[in-house]
Amino acid sequence: MRVSHWALLIAVNLAFGLNLVATKFAVAAVPPLAFAAMRFALVLLVLAPFLRWHRGQMLVLFIVGVLMGTLHFAFLTMGLALADDVSTVAILAQLGVPFATLMSVVFLKEEIQWRRWLGITMAFAGVMVIGFDPRVFNYGSAVILVTLAAAVAAGGLTLMKSRVRVNAFQLQGWLAVVACPTLALLSLVFESGQSEAMTSMSMPVIGSLVFSALGASLLGHGGTFVLLRHYDLSLISPLLLLSTIFGIAGGVLILDDVVTGRMWLGGAVTLAGVLLITLRNRNRIAASPLDQPAVIKPRAE
Repeated sequence: MRVSHWALLIAVNLAFGLNLVATKFAVAAVPPLAFAAMRFALVLLVLAPFLRWHRGQMLVLFIVGVLMGTLHFAFLTMGLALADDVSTVAILAQLGVPFATLMSVVFLKEEIQWRRWLGITMAFAGVMVIGFDPRVFNYGSAVILVTLAAAVAAGGLTLMKSRVRVNAFQLQGWLAVVACPTLALLSLVFESGQSEAMTSMSMPVIGSLVFSALGASLLGHGGTFVLLRHYDLSLISPLLLLSTIFGIAGGVLILDDVVTGRMWLGGAVTLAGVLLITLRNRNRIAASPLDQPAVIKPRAE
């Protein structure tokens, strides 16, 4: 891999990992659904001039938008708002990989061997270890929400892999078209105080919003798309696990997260399982920007 591509890979992982930190910081001041709606409003503002109508693809793009945009970000931002730390969320977000693998078996009729079943078992076992940590147990609702976020994003990814044929920026743009108004509507129904929170946002909160929209959605996904034009998905996907490390490090260094021994153990088991699943895909996944338009796996964007 070229030095410039290594630099881009690190930037992509930083964008994905620190996005969790930025979102966690922002949702302490802004209702989570309102924050998610504003994030997609910024993405739409940037990408709207480049959107194109894709004949025969619009219905599936809408469904993917509901899954990977509206529901994923609704569950994720609410989970971050309820969680005491970013580290747990960064690890749980990786459940998208075993969820997507299971859905590929059920819906795409893919066959997987015992090593990938072992990886799936390890991933969920690690989550059980984390979930029964006394500290994490206090915000069990956040664990459930983030797990749901990973599951619905995996559903969107499974549908995207089989049906969607647009590039990364087009997909991000159409996700924003669907997610922005639906998240805004959900915020109006289930949240309060949005106007006051938005009009009183501090510069750090505004910066977090901009970073979340432009850093994760544009740099993160766009950079991954560039890398997939040069390298196989089977090479890039395992390397994106670095984002979890950056997310945990950011939570500890920036937000003063406390990571217990049980959380470290569960996180290590989960990430080892995810890595095993990913590495077993090396000879099964064809990497082309058209076949894998948006990017590899669900993220805590």
